[in-house]
Amino acid sequence: MIPEYFAFNLPTKIVYNHGLASRLGSELKDFGKRNALIITDKVIRKMGLLDKLLEGLKGSDINPIAIYDDVPPNSELSTVMAATNLGKQNSCNFIIALGGGSVMDTAKVTNILLFKGGKIEDHMGAQLIKGRLHPMVFIPTTSGTGSEVTSFAMISDSKNDVKLPFTEDAVLPDLAILDPEMTLTMPPKITAATGMDALTHAIEAFVSSETNPVSEALSLHAIELINQNILQATANPDDINARGAMLVASFMAGVSFNHAGVGIVHGISHALGGVYHIPHGLANSIILPFSIEHNLEASAARYARITEHLGFINLKPSQELIKAVGILNNDLLNNAVLQMSMIDDWLVDYKARALAEKIRILNRQLSYLSGHATNLRDAGIKDGLAKLEQTVETAMTDGSMLYNPVEPTREKVRRIIQLAYNQELPALKVSSSDLKAARAGVIIPKLKNIFSDTDNMYEILGGFYEKMGEDQNLSQALLNSGLKVRFVYTNPNGYLTIDSSGTQVKIYRGKEGDHVNLDVEMTLSADLAHYFWHGLVNAVQALTRREITTKGNLPKAMALLPILTPAYELYPKFLMEKGLGKLVVS
Repeated sequence: MIPEYFAFNLPTKIVYNHGLASRLGSELKDFGKRNALIITDKVIRKMGLLDKLLEGLKGSDINPIAIYDDVPPNSELSTVMAATNLGKQNSCNFIIALGGGSVMDTAKVTNILLFKGGKIEDHMGAQLIKGRLHPMVFIPTTSGTGSEVTSFAMISDSKNDVKLPFTEDAVLPDLAILDPEMTLTMPPKITAATGMDALTHAIEAFVSSETNPVSEALSLHAIELINQNILQATANPDDINARGAMLVASFMAGVSFNHAGVGIVHGISHALGGVYHIPHGLANSIILPFSIEHNLEASAARYARITEHLGFINLKPSQELIKAVGILNNDLLNNAVLQMSMIDDWLVDYKARALAEKIRILNRQLSYLSGHATNLRDAGIKDGLAKLEQTVETAMTDGSMLYNPVEPTREKVRRIIQLAYNQELPALKVSSSDLKAARAGVIIPKLKNIFSDTDNMYEILGGFYEKMGEDQNLSQALLNSGLKVRFVYTNPNGYLTIDSSGTQVKIYRGKEGDHVNLDVEMTLSADLAHYFWHGLVNAVQALTRREITTKGNLPKAMALLPILTPAYELYPKFLMEKGLGKLVVS
């Protein structure tokens, strides 16, 4: 059913690509010259991810003048103030957040204070800011919070055992970089917890009282990706495809709950984080199954739809019978079948409860793979729930409760926390057949600076083009096209011209070909050309990313398409013949 009103907006530009953070400068040209405050944490720096980011900024107009790397797992008021003071001291007007949810939340509130000034408490609330703040770029290193596409931030006030909420569209970053390579260092336990955080976002947004068709579609696809990849990403951290799927799922779930809201799980988890400092994703994973059972009276059909989406058979016996007997035009039989609709209701309830059980099984499997806690005792509550009433009161005042499909009560919240504390869910062994990913794979380090200088490039790439001209099939295809194309290379600089307009294919190095009246000129790095002729570059994506730029009659260049596949086969053979087998990319 379509709601009477909904709105959808995604002002953040999203770019996904392996290794993108290491060449970030190419994505920042539109921001002009800026002094950047980089916000991260000490673990990220230690893992070398900050070095990759700094390398990616070289040659750009973004000057990383200040680095704040002291963000804790749960960002504090003092953290935000320290980052803000560093930014002010260095006249920063651009923020880059590299890290998980705590880092990104710190960056959001720091930006408010840098731009607007004042005290943190002056800006608490919702939609108080008119207009934009300083530009921001977020690079998530976990796959769970979705903070790179949400207008929310949570900052801990440890003195009062609460988390302070901020809700501002103005804190949405201008650009989010989804680079799965930046998540490869995430330990299995954090992979599990953040993945369950994303799953909770998707499920709660799907059943939210403010759900809409767009958020529903995003939620369902995010749930599917997480279901397929969370075990694989936890068990095999180097699987770049599983990591990428989890990163995309986290982003999609983030967009969904940014529009539809979350519910009772987050209300309780925020309280557990504020009172007991339980990691947010871990708390979500433990509370999630209880929320499904709590919301059954209003949302059984929606939970059942999720279960069906995960592969549970979608069968409604009475509806099938109604279709069948309707053909017979027998009123007595029709009435009898209508009485069987209770079977459909029972199946819906069964499938909804099956989802709660599936979540518990998933938690047990993650416990086997990573030591993921499955109850609140193991998650860190060591006082026998001595602060239970404080936790309940904190949860009941959380804004997330407003979006829950069933109004929470203190009694129900208290009962959920007690059950989550006392339950026993032993680890469940994971078999190889359980480890399902879209496609398993690991990163193969790319060769860089393949050609030592321009002459070396001319010798190899120029020699390859001459080889193409000597190949009977390739030369004929080129002559049929009549194409005159120039490839302009960088690092090292040089250019090669192919003239197929005559009776034979001619190859010119550098200025030798300046007399040719070109149809097309293409500019790209020499390294990219090397990978292109291996058939390992998606030309459309490279054009989109401006890694290849073209000038001239691009449609005529389409005449090159028939030669590409045989050229991809020829290039490695040519390298082997030249004694350059070490340059062949398998």
